[in-house]
Amino acid sequence: MIFVRQTRNLVLFLCVCACFLSAELFAEISFSSPNLNEKNEVLFALTHDVPGSAEYSTVFKGKIRNGGAEYFPRALTCFPERIEIFEGADKMQIRNRYGRAIYDFSSETLTWAEHVSAFPENAAWALPVAMSANGKWFCSVERKDMLHGRLFITETESRRRILLDDNSAFSYSKVPVKWADDGKNFIYEKNGTLYFCNPEMLFKRVLIQEEFRKIGSGKISSVEWNDSELITYISSDLIFQINIKELISLGMYTEFIQLGKAVGRLPQKFDGNSDKFWVNKKGNAFVIIKGDQVISYCKIAADAQGGDFVQTMYSRSFIEEGMTPLAFSVFWTPLGNPAVCAKLVLAGSGVECSAVYTISATGKMTRRIFVKNTHSEISVSPDQMYLAVLAGENIFIYRIDSWSKAHQLKGERAVSLAWRGNGNLIIGGTCTVKRLSMADFTESALFAASAKKAWWDKNGDIVFKDCASHTFVLNENSNRWTYTPSPEKKTSVQNDEYRVFCGTTKNALYKNALYIRTLAGKITTRAYVAQSATAAPPRNKAALIFDADENADGLESILAVCSDYNIKATFFFNGEFIRRYPNETRKIAESGHECAAIFFNGIDLTNKFVYDDKKYVAKGLARLEDEFYQCTGKELSLYWHAPFNKADEKIRAEGAAAGYTYIDLDQPYIIPISAGSGITSGPVLYERFDLIVNELFSTGADIVTVSGLGSY
Repeated sequence: MIFVRQTRNLVLFLCVCACFLSAELFAEISFSSPNLNEKNEVLFALTHDVPGSAEYSTVFKGKIRNGGAEYFPRALTCFPERIEIFEGADKMQIRNRYGRAIYDFSSETLTWAEHVSAFPENAAWALPVAMSANGKWFCSVERKDMLHGRLFITETESRRRILLDDNSAFSYSKVPVKWADDGKNFIYEKNGTLYFCNPEMLFKRVLIQEEFRKIGSGKISSVEWNDSELITYISSDLIFQINIKELISLGMYTEFIQLGKAVGRLPQKFDGNSDKFWVNKKGNAFVIIKGDQVISYCKIAADAQGGDFVQTMYSRSFIEEGMTPLAFSVFWTPLGNPAVCAKLVLAGSGVECSAVYTISATGKMTRRIFVKNTHSEISVSPDQMYLAVLAGENIFIYRIDSWSKAHQLKGERAVSLAWRGNGNLIIGGTCTVKRLSMADFTESALFAASAKKAWWDKNGDIVFKDCASHTFVLNENSNRWTYTPSPEKKTSVQNDEYRVFCGTTKNALYKNALYIRTLAGKITTRAYVAQSATAAPPRNKAALIFDADENADGLESILAVCSDYNIKATFFFNGEFIRRYPNETRKIAESGHECAAIFFNGIDLTNKFVYDDKKYVAKGLARLEDEFYQCTGKELSLYWHAPFNKADEKIRAEGAAAGYTYIDLDQPYIIPISAGSGITSGPVLYERFDLIVNELFSTGADIVTVSGLGSY
C-alpha cells in the first residue's frame, strides 16, 4: 500500500492503498472472430479495455507454421489515440498502444512503421509528442518513474534520438518544449532553465554547447514564440523580446549580458509554475492567466520604454456560475483580439465542458461558445478561421469571424483531431479515421480505426467491418484502404491442417486465449500468443482514499480525473467539512463515490479528558451520519478512522459496536511518501493526480473503493 499525504495547508490529502489480494476480476484483454484461410493465415480481433481511453477492437493478422505462430501478429486496423500531421501536411503519424503508422495523403496508403512484439497487458494511452511543423523532428518524454522522465528529440525518418534532459517532468498531456512556426528551432526546459536549440545543427554535431544556448531561468510557460524569429520571455515582472539571431551569435555571453530587450513590465511577478501567457505576432499584446483563475489582457504602448508598465485592458477572476475551470488556452482571432478557451467541469457531476470567450479592446469579455460533455481540447485551424470541439458523439465546427456553427458531424465519437493545413480537418474516430473538407464540409473515410471482424474477399484482399458496421477493403500489396460496401462473407476457422478457436485461459489478465489445433500429423493444441495462456496471478487492488476534513482544494480536479478514468474513490468526512462545504459534499455523494466517516468533530479521541461517556464514539458517528444524510439524502458507508488516525483498542471497539469497520492508516502496508520525495513539492498533489492513477494502472492494479478491497 502507498500512503500519500499533502502538506497541512492543502488539508485535503490523498491515501493510495494498494491491497494485494487474490480475487475474481474483470479480464481486460479478449480475442474474438478468428478467421483462417488455406494459406494458414489467421485474422482475429483483440479488445483491450484501458481506463481513461475509449474501448476499441483491433484486427491482427498472423500466420501458422509447425503448429505455432510464424511471427508475432501484426495490427491492421489503426486506432488514432494520437495523430500528428507533418511534412508540409503531406503525411500523418498515427500512434497507439500497438505501434506507429504513417498515412501518406498523396498515395493514400497506410504503412505501419513500428509494431509491438508483445501485447501490452497494462497499456496506457499513447504519450504526447511535440512535433516540428515540417515533421523532421519531434520531442517526447520517456517515462522514468511516476513523476519524471527523459526528454529526447528524435529524427522522424531515421529514429535517431538525442537526450536533452535526463530528469524532465513527466506528463500525459504536454511536453516541456515549444517549436517555432517553421519547425526549424525550438525551446526546451531543463532544471528550471530555458534553452534554445537548432535540431539540424544538433544532429550534425555542430551546435554550440548547451551552456551557451541559455535563454534564462524559468519554466516552459515563461516563453512564447511570436513568429519563427522572435521570442517573448518573461523573467519575474519584466518582459523581454529576443531575436534568435542573437541566441546564435551572442549565446556565449549569456552569463554576462541579458539577451534581447526589455519591452514592458507586469504589475505582478510571473510564476512559471502556475501562470501562463500568450502573445500576438507583433509582440505588443498579451493574455496572462494566473493560477488558472485570474485572466489579464495587457498591451504595450507604441511609445513605451522598456521599464514602463503594460496597459491592462482587462483583469478579473474567472467566474462561470456552476463551473470550475480546469485549464485554459488562448489564440488570436483574425481581427487581432484574444480568444480564451476554457476547459470547465460542471459542478456536481464531473462532466467536462468547453467554452470560448473573446476580450475586446475596450476590456469586455464575452462568451461566444459553450459546449457540454466535451472530452478534448478545442482545436483551432492554423489560419484561425475555424475551431472544432469534440462533444460526445458530435463534432461541432464554428466560424471564428461570426462565432456561428458552420457544421456538425454526428454518430461517432472522435478521440483526436488534427488540421491538415487550413483546408482539411482530420478526425480520429472510434470507428473510422476520416477527412473533412472545410470548403464544402464533405467527409471522406481514410481507413478503419477499429473493427471486430475481418475476412478475405475473392481477390485475396481483407475486408473489415468497423464498429459502425461500415466496410473497408485493404489491399496489402499497395497498403491502400477503400471505403466501400462489401457483402459479408462467412468466415472459416478450419482448413486441412489447422483449426483456430477462442478458449479458456489461466491468465487472469485475459478473458480468453486464441488456440491453434493441429489436425494433421502430431495432434497438438497451442495458444497462438503464448503470453495469453500463461498462468498469471490476479491483478492487485487499490483504493484511493481522501480525507475531507478542512477544505475542498482540488476537489473538482480530482472528480474530473475520476470521471475520465471511470473510477470511484472513498472520501472520509468529518462534520466540519459537511457544514462548511455542503455543495462539495453533495458533489462527492452524487458522483457515486463511497462516503465514509472520520468523526463529528476534529478532536483527539485518545485524550483522556475528552470524554468519560462510553457511548461518545457511537454518538459522534451517529451525529455525523445525520449531518451527512440531511446534506445529501444518502447514508454513509460503515467505514471510519478517528481524527488524526488516533485510536486505541477501546475506541475501535466502540466504533465496532456502533457497526463500523476501522480503517487503520498506520498499518505497515501503508507506506508514507514525504514531501521530499517530490510528491508534494512544486505543483500540489491534486494537479498530479492523473499520474498517480496511471502509476497504479501501469502496475496492473484495479482501482476500487475501500469496500471493494475485501478483508485486509
